[in-house]
Amino acid sequence: MINTEEKNFGLSEAEFKNLQNKLFAGDEQLFEHIFLRHFEPCLTYVVNEDKAPEDVAYDATMDAFLTFRMKVAQGKINYGNLRFLLTRMARQHYYKLAKKEQSVSLDLIQPSSEMPEVELGDSAVELLQKGWKSLGEKCKKLLYAFYYLNRELKDIAIRTNRKPEALRKQKQRCVEQLRGLVATKD
Repeated sequence: MINTEEKNFGLSEAEFKNLQNKLFAGDEQLFEHIFLRHFEPCLTYVVNEDKAPEDVAYDATMDAFLTFRMKVAQGKINYGNLRFLLTRMARQHYYKLAKKEQSVSLDLIQPSSEMPEVELGDSAVELLQKGWKSLGEKCKKLLYAFYYLNRELKDIAIRTNRKPEALRKQKQRCVEQLRGLVATKD
């Protein structure tokens, strides 16, 4: 069985409190002691237990150590089983990093058409209105339901007794037709 001091990086409670007080004053001796004593075993544990790639586990462990240091300096962490706490923090940081790597940032997703967002002036609105008037009734109803009423194509398909694939294609043609009408108006 591991004794209390081993659970706390070889420090007694009095030694920990003394080094914590020094940390409040800017002396990094406590953090250096913990880092040198526990970084490698913690990193190895995250790699082995969570089957983590070493580079991701390294980043997670380093993030956990920095968070741990900040919390100790703020007085939010007390003497106890510090080794377990820090290792658990490293695993939690790993889970967050692993989840981020599995998901795609929305910033990386490019819209299908590379049209820049612009604010419509009065002339652009008038141009759009003229194009809309020239659009056929079926297209007007479909685009109105989809864009203005925010209905999904599958719901519109059910209401109109059509196949969703056919409706999707019709919507695409209607949008292209509207673009063509707007582009040819002066």
